[in-house]
Amino acid sequence: MKSSWDVYLEKQLRQPQVKNAFDEELRVLKIGMALARQRKRKGLTQGQVAKHIGTSAPQVSRTEHKPEHANIRTLMRYADAVGMTLDVRLIAKG
Repeated sequence: MKSSWDVYLEKQLRQPQVKNAFDEELRVLKIGMALARQRKRKGLTQGQVAKHIGTSAPQVSRTEHKPEHANIRTLMRYADAVGMTLDVRLIAKG
């Protein structure tokens, strides 16, 4: 049985404008989750990543939680700090 939230969300996502905004936010959320996941896989704290890239632990937290506010250079330094390379690709839709 679906919760009232699930029913509400389903109804809202039928609207193209809402669906597009939801999908965009989900893509951004996944970027932040990927950053945090890789940091944790490497056994690093936010403080250790911050020291490597020359910023503060709270800024690393903000980058993980709101990656849309980070610039490409910050994301490149973050990737380097966790032993990875940032790869930005444009992929054709559908």
